[in-house]
Amino acid sequence: MDSPLEIAFHGLQGSPALEDNIRQQVKKLERHCKNLVSCRVTLEASGGRGLPNGHVSVHIMLGFPGKDLAISHDPHHGKEQRAHPDAYTAVRDAFKVAERQVQDAKG
Repeated sequence: MDSPLEIAFHGLQGSPALEDNIRQQVKKLERHCKNLVSCRVTLEASGGRGLPNGHVSVHIMLGFPGKDLAISHDPHHGKEQRAHPDAYTAVRDAFKVAERQVQDAKG
């Protein structure tokens, strides 16, 4: 990546371990898309004051030459409310969605 990874937290406390987990997910994604130039990951707590009462939404903005790809994974609907008990699971699932969208964009 040309630009450094940006990580932001809204409504929840970040941690070095969670930031490291996000960095590992970005490195894994970079193996599938060599032309990634920037990445911004935002975690946002909602439905309560942080965890465990609230849910974590993950927003990923991937920058490629000439275009950006935005991925939002928002586990606030139906079964997904109970399927994402923590930020690590939400991050993992958001990056799975990102990987699929990158693969789809490649054709």
